[in-house]
Amino acid sequence: LLFSILSFASEPVTCVGVINSFPTDDKNLWIIGEHEIAQDKNTVFGDGIAVEGNLAKVTYVEEDGVKVAKEIRVLPIQAATLSDGPYIIRKSKGIYVAISYVDGKVLREPLTLHEGMYELTTRFPEVKKIRVNPNPPNIPSSTVELPIKLLAISDLEGHLDHLTAFLQKHGVIDEHYDWTWGTNHFLFNGDSVDRGSRVTELLWFIRKLQQQARRIGGDVHFIIGNHEAMILCDDLRYLHPKYEFIINELNIPYPTLFNMTSVLGHWMRAQNAIVQVGPYLFVHAGYSPRLLELNMSHSELNSAIRKTLRPPAWGDRENLKTSLAWHRQGPLWFRGYFNKHLETYGPKPTSEEIDAILETHNATAIFVGH
Repeated sequence: LLFSILSFASEPVTCVGVINSFPTDDKNLWIIGEHEIAQDKNTVFGDGIAVEGNLAKVTYVEEDGVKVAKEIRVLPIQAATLSDGPYIIRKSKGIYVAISYVDGKVLREPLTLHEGMYELTTRFPEVKKIRVNPNPPNIPSSTVELPIKLLAISDLEGHLDHLTAFLQKHGVIDEHYDWTWGTNHFLFNGDSVDRGSRVTELLWFIRKLQQQARRIGGDVHFIIGNHEAMILCDDLRYLHPKYEFIINELNIPYPTLFNMTSVLGHWMRAQNAIVQVGPYLFVHAGYSPRLLELNMSHSELNSAIRKTLRPPAWGDRENLKTSLAWHRQGPLWFRGYFNKHLETYGPKPTSEEIDAILETHNATAIFVGH
């Protein structure tokens, strides 16, 4: 008889943890978080240099009881100085708690009531104080008049530093990160979240600018893109590794930090996916001819999308009208304007179809991000 010994490997597992030690000449093991992980000749490494106390993202399989790394990506982030937040959660009427991760520690702080608003002093300069109105956030209009000046940007993806430098250069904010653009409008055309490492701070900053602008007759429009829908609905594949680590430390699922009891989550769901400013139609992905066939107003489309912004992601995608946030012909995903995406997100609209969209909405141009 011929016997063969089979080695069974588990499905790959991905985790982010602190590098406690890395291989030496006499021990071929990484200790990352609570995991002992071996490397072999097939292990793929990123460009980072291993430093104890830094974070690492590891994908491993378990072979005969041993965790073997398929990929190790060392991150230039020291866990002991890592900070994030706050995430402000409404626990009950009049009770708000801010959850933060500061220098490697979890903090929970109550908000204080001042002149009818709940307040929290933050630890990042772009938003020195967060103010929370106990009433639900207002649903902004889907159609507004054209201001004297309109500036739009898209796909910031958590890069707050890039944004503040851009806004200061163009006179939208001052050196203290406060709105100085009067009655003009600024528009974020989707995908402000995911990929970057300052998503939480960026969202609070946009919310602050919106409050400041509206107090003096200006406005800030925050458009829901496909990545906003993803994080609100628990599709976290593009989340920065920093957040993978922090939510494990907080022991709170990421979608919980953005649900309807979350101040940020409630505010994001009150925003629009389609906004028309004067003759200009703004939508993150594109306005497809099939979307026009639904014969729905901007406000009706926005309302329908808001109702679907809750887990799970990727529900029914066959019916455009009932799956506006996920359908390939919907305003968050359509890419039929661009040749390289036609196979998946086409067909490309004809000139006549584009003219019909513009004419229906009394628009002269459609602006997209993606």
